[in-house]
Amino acid sequence: MAIFMDWFCKKQGITELKQQDLEGPAYEIVKVFHPNVIHLQYQMEECHKLLTDQVDESIIRYNVSKPLPLGGPPGQVTIQFDFFFNKDLEYLRYGRKSGRPALLISKMKAAYYPDVGLEHMVPNQMWIEEECKYDIAAMYGISHWWFQRQRFYIDRHTSEGDRRAVRTHMRILSVVRIEVFSLYGYDYMKKIVLRRADLKEYTIAERDFKYLYPSDFEDLYLLNLQGHLNHLPPKDKKILTTAVNLWTRNLVIRQRVEDFQLGIESYQTQLNLTKPRWDATGFEFKHDFTVIDSPRAVTFRDKYGVQMIMRFNEIHKFSDGTLQQIDEALDYRVKEFKVNRMNPGLNTRFWTRKDVCQVLFFIS
Repeated sequence: MAIFMDWFCKKQGITELKQQDLEGPAYEIVKVFHPNVIHLQYQMEECHKLLTDQVDESIIRYNVSKPLPLGGPPGQVTIQFDFFFNKDLEYLRYGRKSGRPALLISKMKAAYYPDVGLEHMVPNQMWIEEECKYDIAAMYGISHWWFQRQRFYIDRHTSEGDRRAVRTHMRILSVVRIEVFSLYGYDYMKKIVLRRADLKEYTIAERDFKYLYPSDFEDLYLLNLQGHLNHLPPKDKKILTTAVNLWTRNLVIRQRVEDFQLGIESYQTQLNLTKPRWDATGFEFKHDFTVIDSPRAVTFRDKYGVQMIMRFNEIHKFSDGTLQQIDEALDYRVKEFKVNRMNPGLNTRFWTRKDVCQVLFFIS
């Protein structure tokens, strides 16, 4: 991001970047590289915080645009923990009263790590001993608000709504109108009338944001960027945009510390994930890629040939490369192995109909 800022300043003939630069020319240049509008908008906001000295100097000690090195002896190679700087989990646990934290510089992956076996390279200090709960105000990204405004926002967003009535994959075509209720300095949208792809109007409230799909927020961002919210009164447009930004912050903050891949890409010093229990003790004589009943798991071999297991409830702790390797191996067995016959890789037992059903369940 630092290199991009230097290049952009030289291209535009300016010495200092301002917020309007990020919202205009810089945004137009960068957006073609980002299929995800939500993350792009979030990056530009965090970039402005970097420019206005709202982050610690320690964050920019390293040029993260260059590949980061791996370290350790053969067979024990690990990611270099010293290069990681984002402390989002610490913020989520305790909050910060002094102001809005700059939780991220860039979501772009600046360093390449091998996909297969990446989970083995994560230093132990990045895994947490026991998954922790979050400070609710920090989770919503509002720990810097005063108490009554926090409570009003949290009470409204944690109240129950009709999930089935608002959850749909149909695209949002337009926002017809909104109705607002204001208290403690926050404008809460008690009614949002949307027109979706079937040309029918749907009414939701701000509390229903937790039931919407990420694509719904992308649709709302695009409507705003393309000027399709200009029919709303300026105040209503600002209220809607602010509410969507707040909720997006909530989603992105949590996703970065609860998703293994995103945690690495955004340089998290610690993840809210316990280390996978991949030791295959007790299953040494199972064939590779056998699905086990108890615990629900699948056996496989890592890149060093060591037999391991992947529990079904810990799939999110493994890298995409490892998951793809296992998925392809299981898919091959379902399509090519013959039931009630000896098959390659199964030297001591038949491939059964139960094996097929278990594998299909895992793949799905």
